[in-house]
Amino acid sequence: MSSLLCTSPEIDIEARYAMMDEKKMKRMQSNRESARRSRLKREKRIKDLINEIATLKEQILEGKKRCNDVTHKTRALLSENNTLKSEKKKLAHYLSNLYLIYKSFGQKQIGCSSNQQWQETGPQKPIITTGMSKV
Repeated sequence: MSSLLCTSPEIDIEARYAMMDEKKMKRMQSNRESARRSRLKREKRIKDLINEIATLKEQILEGKKRCNDVTHKTRALLSENNTLKSEKKKLAHYLSNLYLIYKSFGQKQIGCSSNQQWQETGPQKPIITTGMSKV
């Protein structure tokens, strides 16, 4: 009987170790599965971020292209605007000179008895100006 008593606690210890080993094995397996899921999740996140980076880079390139186009058009419009301002200034000066000639012409006619003396008798000729831009 003494041998039965001695072996009984040993069996209990072995059974306990076996149960602990079984729990430990289940826990290890569970940890491995959790780690695998975590790796897959991380890999998916990395792939998603890489795709997002590629999309954002494309958007940046498109934005830069649009910005360059707008900048080019703005420069062209500013140049055209400066040209038009210069032409406007020339035309205003030309108009001012014409007005002075007109006023001078009107004052000379006041002393005349008839307006016909200033009128041309032949066919009318167009007035040609030089140094003017196209209007």
